[in-house]
Amino acid sequence: KHPYGTGVGRLLDYNRLIQNYLSEQVLTYNNKFNDLDVTALAGYSFQKQHIRNSNIDARGFATPSLAVVSVASEIFEAGGSPTEYALESYFSRGTLTYRDKYMFTATLRTDGSSKFSRDKRRGVFPSVSFGWNVSKEKFLQQSGIDMKLRASFGKTGNQEGIGSYAYLATMSGGRNYGHEGGISASSFGNKDLTWEKADQYDLGFDLSLFRRKVDIAFDAYYKKTTDLLYSMPVHATTGMTSIITNIGSMENRGVELSISTNFSLGPVKWTSSFNIAHNQNKILSLLGDDKPIAIGDNRALQVGRDIGSFYLFQMEGLYQYDGEVPNQQFDLGVRAGDVKWTDVDGNKIINDNDRVVTGSSNPKFFGGWNNSFRFKNFQLDILATYMYGNDIYAAWKPNGMARVGYRFAQLEEYVVNRWTGPGTTNVYPRAIASETFNTRNSTRFLEDGSFIRLRAVTLSYQFPKLVLGKLNLDGLRVYAQADNLFLWTKYSGWDPEVNSNLDPRYFGVDLFNNPQPRTYSVGVNINFLKK
Repeated sequence: KHPYGTGVGRLLDYNRLIQNYLSEQVLTYNNKFNDLDVTALAGYSFQKQHIRNSNIDARGFATPSLAVVSVASEIFEAGGSPTEYALESYFSRGTLTYRDKYMFTATLRTDGSSKFSRDKRRGVFPSVSFGWNVSKEKFLQQSGIDMKLRASFGKTGNQEGIGSYAYLATMSGGRNYGHEGGISASSFGNKDLTWEKADQYDLGFDLSLFRRKVDIAFDAYYKKTTDLLYSMPVHATTGMTSIITNIGSMENRGVELSISTNFSLGPVKWTSSFNIAHNQNKILSLLGDDKPIAIGDNRALQVGRDIGSFYLFQMEGLYQYDGEVPNQQFDLGVRAGDVKWTDVDGNKIINDNDRVVTGSSNPKFFGGWNNSFRFKNFQLDILATYMYGNDIYAAWKPNGMARVGYRFAQLEEYVVNRWTGPGTTNVYPRAIASETFNTRNSTRFLEDGSFIRLRAVTLSYQFPKLVLGKLNLDGLRVYAQADNLFLWTKYSGWDPEVNSNLDPRYFGVDLFNNPQPRTYSVGVNINFLKK
């Protein structure tokens, strides 16, 4: 037996070899024809990646000094999986600039990926952009106004998130039966799989007023994505769980605005930077069907809705009398004081078909405001951030805290205000120790996640040069800082900035993770003179 335990010893050996090859050739051209600057670029790129994984589980060693695979009495398990991927690209770009006033750029690239079948392998992605430095025009040269306009269109392709052989039906080993080896199908092939493509239009401007006392930047965009790559669930009778396919199209649009100012309020210098953004998305087509496609426990994709929509049962209130409960639900134990759910299909039975697509974790707008006040050698910096219009699903509530009568700790709000008889409440269900339908994933736990957060406040003092000379220092600064000082929100959880899952399909679900800490700190920054 193995001297370090009661077993016979075990050796696990895992190896992963990654080989990357990259070859690029680029030609550039630059020339000037009077007031016209011309630059051009053309190139070729080839990259290949080879990955080999291997593992072995060896058991039965006479002594630890001979713990190598070759002396094991049993090879319990062994496996390996080679993977290859290649991408070939041709690209070019040309830029024309006239008097540093008008700028035009055009690019064209074509990519061929081994992740797709030969007929679907290559994608072509052009783009153009135009810029106009309006401040170079005579009518603005003496105005103290600096203005630039820009517009662009581009087509891009995406192949991320899929395997190297997603278009092929694959087999895998290890499907042993008894003492005989075996292989079986491990994935469907999809020879029609192709690039996910996006067309994007951008329009914006930069504007400086009052000799750069006020700077304004504005951008608007529209993006339409087609042939979305997605792992589509399939029926269990197929023996698989999903298949990679191009399922539909969606659009993204938004505007972003930032305003920066630099003013003097008597002896106080005030600089400020404010930004606000509005972004939204909408699914345009999906498998040729408008029915919701469930994702996880509380999300769904549906034509006309955004990625981020919730898929929940809808709470109408509470049953106040047993006689209000439909017979089908009464037989399942539903009584007065339990939640009354919306019966979407009207069959008196509440099941998954009665869920509705509602709410969204995407905010209507968000941004921040940073202010800095400087008086002599003192400086006060204040940063606030905000978000409005997003919903949060409080997944921590149905797990016990909002389940009055259950053995776990409960929120006082749900205990004190619980239903105790007809007319007492239409919001907080009765107390019951056994399992109920009151904790379904539902709008009961969907809350407004809007907030304003005072993210950071810093007060600092920069010592003057006279003091620095005596101390033989180049810089000396002392400061006191408070982070996450205040939070204004209606959300009942610890923190509305939840990040249980950064996938946009699941963002906005709060599993009661640790909130952001409030910290206070003091410090000193010292810069020594260079010798």
